Amino acid sequence: MQPSSTPGASAHYPTRPSTLALVLLLVVAGAVFWVLHRTDLVGLWLEDLPVYSHAVQTWLAGHSPYDASLSPLFFLYPPVFLYVAGLLSHLVPEHSGALVYAAVLIAAACAIPLVLARYFFRMPWLSPLFALLLFFASPRFTGVLAMCSMNIASILYCLAFLGAVPGLRRNRWEWFYLAVFLAAMVKINFLVLLLLPLLAGRGQWPRSVGCGAAVIAANLGERVIWPELYAGYEWSLEQGILLNQQFGYGPFGILASYHHKRHIGAGTVAYIVAGVFAILLLSSMFALRRRLARIGNLADNGVWLALVLAVIILVNPRVMQYDADIALLAGFVLWVYGLRTRRLIVLTVLLFLPSLWVPRFVLNPHLHGMYETLLVLASIVIAFWRLWRETGEAAKAILDRKIPAVSIGGTEAAGLMQASEA
Repeated sequence: MQPSSTPGASAHYPTRPSTLALVLLLVVAGAVFWVLHRTDLVGLWLEDLPVYSHAVQTWLAGHSPYDASLSPLFFLYPPVFLYVAGLLSHLVPEHSGALVYAAVLIAAACAIPLVLARYFFRMPWLSPLFALLLFFASPRFTGVLAMCSMNIASILYCLAFLGAVPGLRRNRWEWFYLAVFLAAMVKINFLVLLLLPLLAGRGQWPRSVGCGAAVIAANLGERVIWPELYAGYEWSLEQGILLNQQFGYGPFGILASYHHKRHIGAGTVAYIVAGVFAILLLSSMFALRRRLARIGNLADNGVWLALVLAVIILVNPRVMQYDADIALLAGFVLWVYGLRTRRLIVLTVLLFLPSLWVPRFVLNPHLHGMYETLLVLASIVIAFWRLWRETGEAAKAILDRKIPAVSIGGTEAAGLMQASEA
């Protein structure tokens, strides 16, 4: 047991909620979800799956999948997606592709909180059942909405997080880079995941830059090899994102939606503000990383990894429900650490309840996720402040030989020698 005076996340470990309490909360959450969505349950499901299926079938039939036949939905994926999906469609029994895809996606969505809880956050109070509850019964039921949409992002995130496990354990990130390369070939914004080895690993700058360069080169190659398909892909992006206001509800999306309400397009201000926000946030993270690395192993620090994931999602230029569900789980770890609370069930309910009233105050349905963004941002601020302060106190205590070692965010300080180098 950690001493109560130990600074960091391990100073006051909350008691793990009982299984009975979690099951009861799941039942209540299910009932609330039913009340809220009983009239549109059919519309919640399979939003993206028909788009994928239609695009692949259209392409296999010799036609362009980049058209307005499913408007207001558009196929927003590059030509390589079609070739890979077309190949995979021949490897499963006929007329079963959609069912197989849905099963894989549901499995991936359920695996994400379990992988994060066990290999990333590693909090004693975060049981597998509690992780699933926090993920799917998160504010606005973001995890459920992400799974219902059937967007491939959940599969890509799951592969990336699984690939990161050897990196966190042994600083071996090869599988992670492969997963990110494949994910970014489908969704270019997955390149932001390359921040994970930079912030949690050691000596990963050359490999991360190389992975990013490979993705960019592959996209340029697509433009050269399939010019007509790639032109259709760019047109589809413009229609599906810019004209339909599908900017997401991160900092960029909020500003872009506000601008689009009065003018066409995202507006220059949204790009500038989002860019400055990302630069300031990442600069702060690398400064804190340097401070933390002097007294402990970053890959063993569950609070630091939660902070890294929350920041990665928030600097993503297009935050959607399948991104926010991950950030909300990481954000909950940060709230517990920052507030030093032991009342985990109470915190869960208090964070959730305001989301029920969001549609009453935010009339634009594309921005209903603003509440999630604000929650994650607030959790980042409070956890960052506490980590920064306690890291300085711990380094000073070790340097002054007041205590032999301390724990910051769940990781034990390396000792007097490393602290003295600061």
